[in-house]
Amino acid sequence: MARYWMIANLAMTTAAVGSASAQQPGPTAADRPVPSTSVDSPRPKATSEPPKYEWAVTPSTDFLETTGRILDDQKAIFTSPRKIRLSDAEWLVPLVGITSGMIQTDANLSHSLSNSPGTLHTFQNVRNAGAISLGAASGGLYLWSLHTHDPHQRETGLLAGEAIIDSLILTQSIKYVAGRERPDQGNGQGQFFQGGSSFPSQHSAAAWAAAGVLAHEYPGYMTKLLAYGLATTVSVASVGSKQHFASDVLIGSAIGWLTSEYVYRKHHDPGLGGAAWNPFLEFMRTTDSGPAEFPGSPYVPIDSWVYRAFDRLAALGYVSSDYAGVRPWSREQCAQLLLEADQAAASSIRSGRSIDSQAAALLRDLHHEFAREEAAFSGPNKSLELDSVYSRVLSASGTVLNDGYHFGETFAYDYGRPFREGSNLLAGSSASATYGPLFFGFSGEFQHAPSAPALSTPVREFIANRDRVALPSASPFAPINQFQILDAYAGINLQGWQISFGNQSLSWGPGIGGSLLLSNNAAPITMLRITPQNSMRIPGFSKIFGPFTLDQFFGRLEGHTGSSQPWIYGQKISLKPLRSLEFAYSRTTLIGGSGHPLNSRLFLQSYFGRVNSAENSVPGDSRTAIDWTWRVPGLHDWVTFYGELEDDDDLIPFQTIGKSVLRPGLYFPRLPFLPKWDLHVEWTSSTSPGRDSFQAHGELNYWNLDYTDGYTNNGSLLGNTVGREGTSLQLWTRFWMSPRHTLDFSWKKSTVLTDYIPGGGNWQDYQLSYSITRRSGLYLKSFLQFERISSFPLLFPGSRNNVVASVEIGFLPQWGRSVIQPNSTAGSPSR
Repeated sequence: MARYWMIANLAMTTAAVGSASAQQPGPTAADRPVPSTSVDSPRPKATSEPPKYEWAVTPSTDFLETTGRILDDQKAIFTSPRKIRLSDAEWLVPLVGITSGMIQTDANLSHSLSNSPGTLHTFQNVRNAGAISLGAASGGLYLWSLHTHDPHQRETGLLAGEAIIDSLILTQSIKYVAGRERPDQGNGQGQFFQGGSSFPSQHSAAAWAAAGVLAHEYPGYMTKLLAYGLATTVSVASVGSKQHFASDVLIGSAIGWLTSEYVYRKHHDPGLGGAAWNPFLEFMRTTDSGPAEFPGSPYVPIDSWVYRAFDRLAALGYVSSDYAGVRPWSREQCAQLLLEADQAAASSIRSGRSIDSQAAALLRDLHHEFAREEAAFSGPNKSLELDSVYSRVLSASGTVLNDGYHFGETFAYDYGRPFREGSNLLAGSSASATYGPLFFGFSGEFQHAPSAPALSTPVREFIANRDRVALPSASPFAPINQFQILDAYAGINLQGWQISFGNQSLSWGPGIGGSLLLSNNAAPITMLRITPQNSMRIPGFSKIFGPFTLDQFFGRLEGHTGSSQPWIYGQKISLKPLRSLEFAYSRTTLIGGSGHPLNSRLFLQSYFGRVNSAENSVPGDSRTAIDWTWRVPGLHDWVTFYGELEDDDDLIPFQTIGKSVLRPGLYFPRLPFLPKWDLHVEWTSSTSPGRDSFQAHGELNYWNLDYTDGYTNNGSLLGNTVGREGTSLQLWTRFWMSPRHTLDFSWKKSTVLTDYIPGGGNWQDYQLSYSITRRSGLYLKSFLQFERISSFPLLFPGSRNNVVASVEIGFLPQWGRSVIQPNSTAGSPSR
């Protein structure tokens, strides 16, 4: 307990360095002594060079002076936790959250890196060279000042050295208490309190301490590039050499940076030159009144009713700046779309046309949902909300399909939740928060699924043969009782870019049938996501292609064979060349993992699609897709044509058209004489008639020889549940009694080819759903599904029938969601 308390105190000390430095003013002109001058003295000539004061210092004097300052620094640093205030939580909480998340993934990241002695030796040399270079630059400036008598050079060398020593003392103190093992010690998990010296990284701390002072004393572009570039190199090489884990480097770098800020702002003489240090932590602070310039905003869950509502508004012509193929959207983006819809409604009124009654109802309920975000247009962006509390029972009376990677799924797009024959239960809640540019989201739940019998011998042999893996276990499946974190992330809006880290889900395709590339069928991925808050324009380019948005992420999958899990990254650019047309290109890549060491060269080759000579292919397993959403001209708000084309291992899906898989769809936002009904129709196929012979039998789409666990996260497909070598035809129709009171009917026919599964498979699903949400926030969701499995000889003889029923009851707190009346004439808020 004593050690835990010491770690907590030292962590607060580290964080408080930034807090103290943000409050510590630098010396002013009035504080500095001014040499006396006679009225008869000649006026000094103007010069841009720092003044040359009388040189009356010696190295021994500097040593004694610096030693005294270091002692004062340490006293201030180690007593700084008492200066922490509640307001410091706005930057302390994200730092602690990010560090905690990194500690959880440290071992996996380290295991995925190369163990080659040559690679480790190279990284070690680079690490040492970078740190020595920054130290030599600092010491060299001081030694050179003894010759030039330049006080600016002298101060730079002294302050850089002081910052380095301060950071080393602090990191060594934390090392002693933390006792974390290095990546090459023990079991490689980086256990704390084992007498190790991994946490935090002293090389990183020293490098960033020197870089901070150098970059501010000489604030030219090249100086900053060299100083920060070297410090970054030291940090990266510390991980690549397996001397430290990523979280060691993060905290070490933060200590060095904050220590240099403290030393510079306390001891720097502005009269000698250099730049003012505007504390980074001040950027994190928010005010009690007035809107945030770049407000942070949590994301709307992918399965929210909001997206169907906006899809209908867009199809009816009230919204045109949405990007239907990229989800989730932030709540701020949704509020901005509402402003656009209000303006479209006002334009209709001015032109003498009435507002569609269905659109008016959608706008009313959406304004109620995003009232807090609309209030933040003119007020502070501060919130802490309990978003939902819910409980669900999902029961199946007979045999279910729950392996989309191999066979199919009876119930899909449910965030990878377990589902087996019998009663499946879950209970959970979600919450979110914002504070100026910061935002947070969390959802977690308890999950229960009953036990299940072992796979039959023919099924196990089929999986081993088709996946080219060892024979799966013949053991029965134990019941599942677990607490599962779903979405859990922290983020910041950095100059209009939302940067978030944690468990997150993505959907990269239009329509409601599940994207071929990324969907919410699998559990959320631990990822770093970077996406703009608003669409962007490039002069010249946007005149032709219109505004665009760029979504990208870097994440880690789970549930794959081996101790090291593969990484996944992706990029998607979506264009709006016309108000009625959205067109997008996207790409995802699996790389690294057990048996596939990852280094910078292989990553860059995979990123730019370059062939690796040793493998004679592009590293990793990549897939690309194009998708579109088009309001058909001449049919106005009656028909929207959307679709998706996906390809495995080609740069663009058109490169080998016969290999591509397809998902076209039609959306009718209202039906003739039935204005409260809409209709979706989709056909999906993962068969590739133009594939090569070696790609038959399901060994192409969603499968890869290097990643035999497939395009999955914890066993669930990341894309569409049509799976490998399958087709499906599906329709959904909804009766909108009101936006929060709906009745749905859907029908789906699925087929698996005999080329992949002996005897193939055929089944049909009929589902009736009902949903109602009261103004109080209480809601009820239920559905009843009848599944007729006509034939699936590998799984069982003859046909099977299965009835699935679900009831979900929950509460959506409405605190602070007073309805803001739509302002149809208002313009977009200034951001």
